[in-house]
Amino acid sequence: MLSSAENSAAKNMLLTSMIWFIVPALFGGLFVAIKLVWPTFLGDTSFLTYGRLRMVHTNGELLGWLSMVQVGAMYYMIPRLLGTKLWSEKLGNFTVWMWNVGLLVGALTLLAGITSGVEYAELLWPLDLYIAVMVILVIVNIFMTIAQRKEKQFYVSVWYFVASILWLPLVYIIGNIPEPFLHLPGVHQLNFNWFYGHNVLGLWFTTMGVAMAYYLLPKVTGLPIYSHRLSLIGFWTIAIFYVWNGPHHLSNGPIPAWLQKAGIAPSLLLIIPVWSVVANMFLTVKGNWHLVKENVIVKFILTASIFYVAACLQGPFHSLMTVSAVLKFTHWTVGHAHMAPYATFSFIGMAGMFYIIPRVTGRELYSWNLANWSYWLGTIGFLVMALDLWTAGILQGFAWADGKDAMTVVESMRPFMMIRIVGGVLMVASMLVFIWNIMKTVTSGKVVTMETSKNKKPVKLTDTKAAKPVQA
Repeated sequence: MLSSAENSAAKNMLLTSMIWFIVPALFGGLFVAIKLVWPTFLGDTSFLTYGRLRMVHTNGELLGWLSMVQVGAMYYMIPRLLGTKLWSEKLGNFTVWMWNVGLLVGALTLLAGITSGVEYAELLWPLDLYIAVMVILVIVNIFMTIAQRKEKQFYVSVWYFVASILWLPLVYIIGNIPEPFLHLPGVHQLNFNWFYGHNVLGLWFTTMGVAMAYYLLPKVTGLPIYSHRLSLIGFWTIAIFYVWNGPHHLSNGPIPAWLQKAGIAPSLLLIIPVWSVVANMFLTVKGNWHLVKENVIVKFILTASIFYVAACLQGPFHSLMTVSAVLKFTHWTVGHAHMAPYATFSFIGMAGMFYIIPRVTGRELYSWNLANWSYWLGTIGFLVMALDLWTAGILQGFAWADGKDAMTVVESMRPFMMIRIVGGVLMVASMLVFIWNIMKTVTSGKVVTMETSKNKKPVKLTDTKAAKPVQA
């Protein structure tokens, strides 16, 4: 139950994360999309209403799938980057159990309508404290692993991983503790909420996802990362600029004008860390573009990098007052909100699973063809959904600005909502193919005797100009 076998914590965290990938996507994502076209779908059962399913969708995908796949990857990658073993596989497996039990209780309470009522922080405070304890145990395990390291030089992924697990408690406490311990009237609660909502993306999902990408790309290509120094520029600028971006969600809202503008400037400066990361990724494979066709993991990572740029260009664009006046509260923001968690960091998570699971199970990936199917279904599905929602949002925003009747605008959106379902079906199909492939790998993949890269050469994770390379 609490295995001490090497890699068991990483394996179990990764495998159970897939439950929280598909179930919230199917019941909370696709079913919610269907309800926008046929509101009576699933009947009048209270726990299957739109609002409750939507909360299960967001919490399941973010706190479940994304957080678990990233922590599972960290359990695998940190020991290898530091030349040691995970400090305690038993403790790691205990956090796997804690994570799944907490999520199950959280999902049941949300379906029952028991919630704090604060967006993205809907879980009740006892569950928040439970999550805090769980995160502390993860931090202890990682820092004890670092303490026993043999490799003294930190590769950039270690910087990102360590910073992420230190930032998460701060961000989570600010977003979740105010109720019921600290009463904050409306607007003040809103500021706290968007500090949490934006920074849990920027200082947890983003930094964990970037850490994974910096590990995976050199390993699967056999090429050293283009510039370790450039990666550190990205790290420090995201640490400095991202934390101030919450107010840009409140442009034209009931907060002081100076605070709205204070959220716009750092939003524009985000281009520095974003460009640093993406340039590093593409320059790493420069001159070896055939790898994009030949290796689906490379394809996932570089596609995720493109969507990462797009998401982080849209964000500053939305923060501008005139743009926000048209697009806020429209379907555009739904398309934008899916780009980072799904098309960027879920793609990196899937790439990580394709790399790590064969190595922790001693089996070859069941089917690279199925891996390609999951890539194309996911990419096409997301593009169908996102382009549809962006178009709908622009039309919706200008219709409101022209004073059109609200219900007339809602009815005009029906064709777009039907197209959204098509995109959602393709995305769910991608997840099902992905999960089938991973499970068949675990149960039926060809047994291998040793970990080797595709080109049978050791891969150095290092700056090309560094005096001392970091072997992983």
